[in-house]
Amino acid sequence: MENKKGQLGLSTVKAVMIVFLILAVIGVVTILALTSIRDVADDIDKSTVGIVNLTTESKVNETGAYISGTSGLRNCVATLTSGINQTSKTAINATDLTSTGCLVQFDGDAPTWYNNSLWNVTGSYTYSDARVTNLVSNVTDANVSFFGSTGTIFAILIVVVIILAISIILAVVSGFGKGGGIGGGRSGGFGSDTVGGI
Repeated sequence: MENKKGQLGLSTVKAVMIVFLILAVIGVVTILALTSIRDVADDIDKSTVGIVNLTTESKVNETGAYISGTSGLRNCVATLTSGINQTSKTAINATDLTSTGCLVQFDGDAPTWYNNSLWNVTGSYTYSDARVTNLVSNVTDANVSFFGSTGTIFAILIVVVIILAISIILAVVSGFGKGGGIGGGRSGGFGSDTVGGI
């Protein structure tokens, strides 16, 4: 009973918690490093695609519609030189070809027949390679998943500590019954000074 921490399993719990702390620090440092690498790769590894009469994914309105195949691209930026209304085959004025990233939008000042129709656009767009981003996402998801499961591990550790504490209490209580309790070594019970005749 001299090493109560060892008997309660607290040294094991402490070691496990230190391991989790070290893993958390390694995980955070890895995510920060990969995020920095991703930001550099975004500037270096860009692809440019020329487009001719490429249709928008949906009808263009004030909310906008992506150029076909660009909605999932990272850091996509379109440079549009011309466009036509797909239904009427009428040319769209270059000043009305507005885009935010690769999202083509209807300008409220433009003629209304542009609105709510598919557009065919010509120009180009650039985007960043998604491989580094996917790597960062995978590492981040792995860390979140791992540390999301640690609650179960800590719950098991708490149960183990409780079981060890109960076993120590039972050992101490059973020690009282074998003469190891209060007054167990004295022959006179409560002492030799007894009041007689009462």
